[in-house]
Amino acid sequence: MGASKAKESDFEKPVPVDDDEDEATLAAIDEGIADAKAGRTVPAEQVRKQLRSWISESSTRKER
Repeated sequence: MGASKAKESDFEKPVPVDDDEDEATLAAIDEGIADAKAGRTVPAEQVRKQLRSWISESSTRKER
């Protein structure tokens, strides 16, 4: 079997806008794409570690 090659996405190609996507959502998506292109990303393993703490913090009831 030959080595499989990951398909590269073409972020420059416009995508049709659904009715439920508002301008703020589209702007946030564009900002995320720009961050990824600029290398401003977080490794998946770090996200997994942070996610555990976020879940445990939100699961703990705080007294008011």
